[in-house]
Amino acid sequence: MNPLVVVVRDLVFRSKIHAAAERQGVPLRLAPRGSTLAEAIAGIERPTVLADLSEPGLLEQIRALKAAQPVRVIGYLGHLQEALMAEARAAGVDEVLTRGQFVVRLDSLLQGGELH
Repeated sequence: MNPLVVVVRDLVFRSKIHAAAERQGVPLRLAPRGSTLAEAIAGIERPTVLADLSEPGLLEQIRALKAAQPVRVIGYLGHLQEALMAEARAAGVDEVLTRGQFVVRLDSLLQGGELH
């Protein structure tokens, strides 16, 4: 099973994702601070990325990656960030969730294979 690549800087959300992945037996690869998304997914065939879409510069990286290779991106953002939501969809993010939706669905995303 490929590791799930996590591009989340917020320690609370990283902890939630890590705990859910451990419960489900899903391997994780945390993108190091300062690395690009391309570096974080290197060596993973058909990667799946969970991302905080408010991370500066991330949408441009997603757009470039989607043009170059198959990558599935599930991202979250604040529920009032409507412009960013539209930008994310235009950049090719496969599923855009609010933070609340993300937290509620995290276990089911990992459990049900929705990530792959």
